[in-house]
Amino acid sequence: MKIHILGIAGTFMSGIAILAKQKGHDVTGSDLANYDPIKSVLEKNNINVIIGHKIKDVKNKDLIIIGNVMSRGNPVVEYILKNKISFTSGPKWLYENILKDKKVIAVSGTHGKTTTTSMIVHIMNKNKLNPSYLIGGDPVGDTPSVKLTKSEYFVIEADEYDTAFFDKQSKFMHYSPHILLINNIEFDHADIFRDIGDIIKTFHNLIRLIPPDGKIIINKNNPNIKNLIKIGCWSKIITIDEKKTNGDLNLIKGKNYTLSVKNNRYKLPDHMIGQHNYLNAIAAIAVGCQLKININKQINSLETFRGVQKRMEYIGQVNGTKIYDDFAHHPTAIKSSIEGIMSKHRNQKLLTIFLPNSNSMNLGTHDTKLLSSLNKSRDVLIVTKSKRLKKLLENNIKISVIESQSQIGHYLQNNNEYDTILILSNKSTKDIIRSIRNE
Repeated sequence: MKIHILGIAGTFMSGIAILAKQKGHDVTGSDLANYDPIKSVLEKNNINVIIGHKIKDVKNKDLIIIGNVMSRGNPVVEYILKNKISFTSGPKWLYENILKDKKVIAVSGTHGKTTTTSMIVHIMNKNKLNPSYLIGGDPVGDTPSVKLTKSEYFVIEADEYDTAFFDKQSKFMHYSPHILLINNIEFDHADIFRDIGDIIKTFHNLIRLIPPDGKIIINKNNPNIKNLIKIGCWSKIITIDEKKTNGDLNLIKGKNYTLSVKNNRYKLPDHMIGQHNYLNAIAAIAVGCQLKININKQINSLETFRGVQKRMEYIGQVNGTKIYDDFAHHPTAIKSSIEGIMSKHRNQKLLTIFLPNSNSMNLGTHDTKLLSSLNKSRDVLIVTKSKRLKKLLENNIKISVIESQSQIGHYLQNNNEYDTILILSNKSTKDIIRSIRNE
C-alpha cells in the first residue's frame, strides 16, 4: 500500500511512519520542516520527507494519514476531502493495523510519559520480553524510539492531546490499553481543554475502555486522580504512594531513594535526578510487576538506564559549568526539574534558561504558578517577546528577560559565575547550547 503522511516530522507521526514501513508499506511524508533527530531517524528507515505540503504528493496514494497539525483550509486537506481520497488519523491507523492484536501498556499523565515509557521498555528488554513500542522521544543509547516485534505486548506513550482536525477526542482513546498507567493529572493544553474538569472527564472516558481483567496504576497522592477514580472504575487498581507507605508500591525518600513493597525495602539506582524521576521509576516497576518481572531484576535493569534526550539530559561542561537540557514547560515540571538539579548539585549556583513556548504558556494559563516555580533557581533567564510575560516578570530581581536566543552569549559574558545551567524548553535547544558554548 502507498501511504503518505501529512505532518510526518513529529515524534509520534514519525513513529507511525516507521511502523507502517516495518509492516511492509511504501511510505512517504511531508511537513513544513524536518530537523534532527527525526530527520536522521527517518533517513535511516529510508522514508522520504518532502518539505511543504503539496497536492501532487497525495495523488495516486492508497491512504493519507493526517497528523493533528493539519487543519481545514489547508489546500491539501481540501483537495483530499473534495476528491474523496482515503484518509485516517495516526492513532486510528495504529490501532487498526497493530494494537488490536496486542496487549497494550499505555503510559499517560501530564508529566513523565516519555521517561516512564522508556524505562518500561528498558526493563522489558533487559528481561527478554522484547516488546513493540512507540516512545515520544529519543532514548539515550542504542534503543530506537519505535520498534515492531512479535511480542504480545505494545508499550505506548498515551497522549491526551486531540487526534486530528476530524477527530477531536484524545489520542489515547484509540489505544484500548490492557494496562494503563496514570502518572499524574494537571491542567494543561489550554488550547483544547476548558478546565481541569474537562481533562478528568477525558481520562474517565479512557478508564471506561479498560477491560475488567485489565490493570490501572495510579499515583494515589494526586488529587485529580483521586477525583477521577471516584467517578467510577471497573478494573483492578494498583497504587503508588510518595508520601506514606499506604500504596502497593511506595517511594521512600532518605539519604537515598528506596522502594517499599509489602514491607520489603529495595535501594533504587542513585544516578537519576529529581524525585519526579524516581516516581517515574517506581511507576515503571509497578508495570513490570504486572508482567511478573522480579523487582530486583527490574532495579538491576534500571541501573543501566541512561535516560532520554531532552529529559534532564546532561549535555556536558563549558568552562567548568555543567549544562543540562530538559523538556519541562509546565510549572509543576519546571519546579521539579529545578529542585532535582539543586538536590543533585547542592550549594552550587544555578542559572535556569527558560523558553515559554507551549500553547498553554502562550495563552497565559500558567501565569499564576510560573513565578513560584522559577524562583527555586538562583537566577533565571527567560527568552520571550511576550509583553504579558515581560510585565509579569519585570519586578522579580531573580529573573532577566531577553527577546532573542542570540543574546544569551552576551548575558553569560557579564554573568559567568554559574556552576550549572539548566535549559527548559519543549522546542529544540541546539541554538541555545551553541550560544552557551559561544560557537
